[in-house]
Amino acid sequence: MRWQRVVLVLAACALCASCTSAGADRSGGSGPPTVLVLANNDVSLDGAPAVTRFVERVRELSDGRVRVDVRSFWGGGYDEVRVVRAVGAGQADLGWAGTRVMDEVGVDAFRPLHAPFLVSSYAAQAAVVGDPLAGELLAELAPLGVTGLALASDQLRMPAAAARPLLTPADFAGLVFRTAASGAQESGLRALGAGPTVGRGPSGQLEGVDAVETMWWGYDRSGQYGPMPYVTSNAALWPRSLAIFANTERLGGLTEQQRGWLVQAGQDASSWSTAHAQDRDAVQIERVCRFGARVATATPDQLAALRSAAQPVYAALRTHAGTADVLRRVEALVAGAAASPPALLPPGCAYRPGEERNRTRDVPALSGPGDPGDLPQGVYRLTLTRQQLLDLGQAEEEADVNAGVYTYTLRAGTWQYRQQPAAPGRAASTMTTCGGWYAVGGRTAAFTTTTTYAIGNCAPPTWSARWTANGKMLTWGEVSVPDFGPIWNASPWQRIDA
Repeated sequence: MRWQRVVLVLAACALCASCTSAGADRSGGSGPPTVLVLANNDVSLDGAPAVTRFVERVRELSDGRVRVDVRSFWGGGYDEVRVVRAVGAGQADLGWAGTRVMDEVGVDAFRPLHAPFLVSSYAAQAAVVGDPLAGELLAELAPLGVTGLALASDQLRMPAAAARPLLTPADFAGLVFRTAASGAQESGLRALGAGPTVGRGPSGQLEGVDAVETMWWGYDRSGQYGPMPYVTSNAALWPRSLAIFANTERLGGLTEQQRGWLVQAGQDASSWSTAHAQDRDAVQIERVCRFGARVATATPDQLAALRSAAQPVYAALRTHAGTADVLRRVEALVAGAAASPPALLPPGCAYRPGEERNRTRDVPALSGPGDPGDLPQGVYRLTLTRQQLLDLGQAEEEADVNAGVYTYTLRAGTWQYRQQPAAPGRAASTMTTCGGWYAVGGRTAAFTTTTTYAIGNCAPPTWSARWTANGKMLTWGEVSVPDFGPIWNASPWQRIDA
């Protein structure tokens, strides 16, 4: 498992009169490239492949004469509304946001895309994105000072829960349910009986939350499989469709050729996204299943009951002048689209009814430093080579990130590591520090991670391992999270402070 996660370190964008680079050759000639700043809400574009495709196509179509400068974690991240408004205000030339957020900035036309269980297959999402309706929806962004360049497909979003899979309306009733800022999605969850709460921080921070609407990328990347192990994969609540847009004034100031490149890049990214939105599903499902995710499948009757419970949302959309016609057209497109095939699950990953009654958390989370017991406290050193990690079954990318020299400190129920990455330059782009609490009972130590990163997990949320001390050597075994074992116990730890 790649507990370390790669992230590009990007400078913050200064608020300026124009983010387009001064001195650029606006004729599309051979002078310096025109640089357009793209505001990105996330820490990188890893979770938005359609936007990555757009950036690549701008470069390819213009032969490098127009370059998109991606400014990630815009304004501190976790706020798609901020991105839309920043582009409209000219603080950035380009941006992207999930269509779910558009009703938060006064554009209701996208709300039908997020009616519960309507656009619930990749084929249905592709039908909407590929229809002339997409252009009409993007045109609704004009009052915000932005011009829509693309409506793109992304992964479907599904419910994941802490205590049991969500299969019926009764399962949703009374749950504190994390969602993104979106009036449409909040209304949908209320119709199902849940109490929505808007998350404005790392999606892996789920304290006090019973369930979350998520997609496989975020579920894997943020380690949501730990606190939310039960996923109902075939009950897609709505898609994470997204819009790519430009500041209208900036766009108008470009040459006709430059505008043409941007428009074509948007069309290409949109078309590409409909064929590739689910490319990463299988890999991410396989990975989260290794860490204990349990994937449930709702029956046709259960799906029908969920859709019936959501009907108040549809009734409201039909009585709203700005959404009634869009809903009618989306429903027609969805009616002609195929359902998503069942997810292919690794052995042992499928949920078995009733199993949650026997499921116990092997390692409860600690609320603070625990009893250090007889485990020798001190500073320890562990070296992991790339080849060693490859031999242990890690993929090349994971081995590249995880190889290095680790310095662990165990003291008074608190643990910490610092990694000196083996790959040159890796220290600037990975999570090289991590820490938390531990408690020792006999020869078993239980660990809780308290370090949080927006880009993923530096260690499992909780785990346990048996320890053996021999002089200055500390050896670990029986790590409760198997795929964390290669990092935690690949070699004995050498004590270096005594």
